[in-house]
Amino acid sequence: MKKLIFALCLCALCLCGLSLRGLSQTQKASAQPNVLHLLDTYMQAQDSVNEFSGAVLVASKGKVIYQRAFGYADREWKQPNTLDTKFEICSLTKQFTAAAILQLAEEHKLSLDDKLSRYFPGYPKGDSVTLHMLLNHTSGIANVAITPGYNILHASSLTKDSIVTLFKKQPYNFTPGTKWDYSNSNYFLLGYIIEKVTGQPYDAFLLKNVTSKAGLANTALNHVDSVLANRARGYSRSESGIWKNAEEFPVELVYSAGAIISTPEDLYHWQQALWGGRIVSPAMFAKMTTPYMANYGYGLKIDSFHEHQRISHGGAVPGFTSFLGYFPADDLHIVVLSNDFGNSGPIADALADIMFGLPVETPHKIVERPIDTTLLQRYAGNYQVIQSAGPTNFELVVDAGKLYLKPNPNSNFKMELKPESETRFFFARDHDQEIEFVVDSNKKVVKCNLINKGNRFEIKKRI
Repeated sequence: MKKLIFALCLCALCLCGLSLRGLSQTQKASAQPNVLHLLDTYMQAQDSVNEFSGAVLVASKGKVIYQRAFGYADREWKQPNTLDTKFEICSLTKQFTAAAILQLAEEHKLSLDDKLSRYFPGYPKGDSVTLHMLLNHTSGIANVAITPGYNILHASSLTKDSIVTLFKKQPYNFTPGTKWDYSNSNYFLLGYIIEKVTGQPYDAFLLKNVTSKAGLANTALNHVDSVLANRARGYSRSESGIWKNAEEFPVELVYSAGAIISTPEDLYHWQQALWGGRIVSPAMFAKMTTPYMANYGYGLKIDSFHEHQRISHGGAVPGFTSFLGYFPADDLHIVVLSNDFGNSGPIADALADIMFGLPVETPHKIVERPIDTTLLQRYAGNYQVIQSAGPTNFELVVDAGKLYLKPNPNSNFKMELKPESETRFFFARDHDQEIEFVVDSNKKVVKCNLINKGNRFEIKKRI
């Protein structure tokens, strides 16, 4: 699901205790002391100030230089997260599914030009949709995650056919192949196609042909009835800041689009195996990492981050978020997994900034302070935040002496911004995201920045 950099769809970060697993002597020796210190200082601040719960890993030039776990895997039993804790990796699952499809294409058991109708006879417009379109989200098929009736399935007996039936009845978002729109339905169908072609359950094929080849001992498809050692539970926080268990979410709903569990170290080894040619051939890997529409490949996003090429993906399901990124020219891997429904992507961005020697603002405790509310009107207007994924527009409005951000000017939905000072405001629901204004002598806004988990992004006021 598409997400604004503000992580508007995510809950505020939760209160948690600190649980660190120390670095080995090898890790300490392989990293530059200052970089290691900066990485640890930043992550400890994320824990103590923003109450991050999860685990992170940074590897450079073939060596893991930093990995630590924070918070609780199970809050009721005070079981801390460790580096062996298994997290839901959400939509990172898609690259595993894509790799499996490419293996079958290499073996000529299917073709990327195959029509959807070959595997699902009678599927609406099935003769117009190819596997290539499913892989790079250009099919136009409605996203099951936002399909009417999706929530009803939470309490139902789920079968793959019943879920496919739910979204196949929905109109296409556009003519297949003409536009790009992220849809979990595409990868749900791909997983089912793997089963139809091989005669094996998706997870069995994945184990034999993908995860075992990569040497991943802690990576597998989750099931609603699975009993798994070291599994993290997902959490969120109520409006009043009280911890609560994440929404019940049968993993069958996301299946081959988002149901794999793993650890940071396994995901690092996965990237090494994928880039090392142990999973698919160079020709198929080139297809997988080609930026098609919206710079999306097959289960991977191809973009640049501060002029460094990056191949990555993020994900979210109730209680969990994930981010896995690789910078090929720098041989830099970054993994962030969380079980607090925080936003892993911006944390990964900050860790990359540190590795590239760029400034990162260390999170600090934010306190609301009273200001003259008549000053707020100078901040009202239309803005655009500049980020690597492209520009994002929003509007700031003043209502009853309070400042609000409207991500969609045509919607009534808005989020309150509370003052930390006359020129700096934080999101009431997500304290580690702030907007900082710079004003001239006439109190006119001349510049502003979005500060998201320590990352600074330029904001332009639109005339």
